[in-house]
Amino acid sequence: MVEGATLSFDCTACGKCCNSPPLMSLPELFRHADRFIGALALRRIRPPVAGTRHAVAGRVVEVGEEDVAQFHAIARRQGHALPGGEYLVLMTQAIDYPSAGRCPALADDNRCAIHADRPATCAMVPLDAWVPDGLQQVALAAKQPGGAQYLGADCITVGASRPLVQAREVVDAGYRAALARRRDAEADDKRDWGDAVFRLLLPELLGPRGDLAAIPPDGQRTLSLAPVLAVLAANGADARARCLIYIGAQRAGIAASVARALARRQPADKPTTALLRGFDTALAALASRLG
Repeated sequence: MVEGATLSFDCTACGKCCNSPPLMSLPELFRHADRFIGALALRRIRPPVAGTRHAVAGRVVEVGEEDVAQFHAIARRQGHALPGGEYLVLMTQAIDYPSAGRCPALADDNRCAIHADRPATCAMVPLDAWVPDGLQQVALAAKQPGGAQYLGADCITVGASRPLVQAREVVDAGYRAALARRRDAEADDKRDWGDAVFRLLLPELLGPRGDLAAIPPDGQRTLSLAPVLAVLAANGADARARCLIYIGAQRAGIAASVARALARRQPADKPTTALLRGFDTALAALASRLG
């Protein structure tokens, strides 16, 4: 098995990786309720297959049994097992109009306005919390020029200028800690609301044939946060009051975002406008029940 190359990451703060709202844990969404519109993202993820080969920096990296084992350890901690060996991931995230082309926290000078309290996802970029450490080099290669996830910046390079990943290890201590924080945040969300929401949504997701037709393989479905908030609000009066405050901030943010989109008059914005209006309806109904 070829172990792969050393890949470095030199961030120039160009803002090109901040081209959309980030994945955020629920506590992060609550802290930034006035800036980000929150949503529930449902994703189907397939495990890596031992023996699969990937090209990384002119070398061939083969998926090993240890990579598969680490993936399943991550998936059991952060996700939910599905029939057929796949996993369902329930994650909260921020959303905005794709036509905006930037994160709502990105200031006019292309610097992050919340850098000191940025989401854990942002702190670990360009790593991936669901990729085993031994395969992070494969995920990084996909973000280089010509890769399927190229972000438009040449910040990931081959060599040891500022080594991030060396073969099977994340060697930068800061990024290794950020990766662990994001994984811990996903595990905490699963414990606090994910398991309950999974049980709530599973009958609908499986459908009459049990084929998860609502979510394409390796695809995503975006829903309102209402089911998540309903689960949290059941934890007592304080939790209910906090959810009501959050709902109020979210409905104000949705109204402002939709108003800006209507002023832009871009036909491509219509699906997102419909989605956000659906979110507002669901949040209003939940607020009525909680109130």
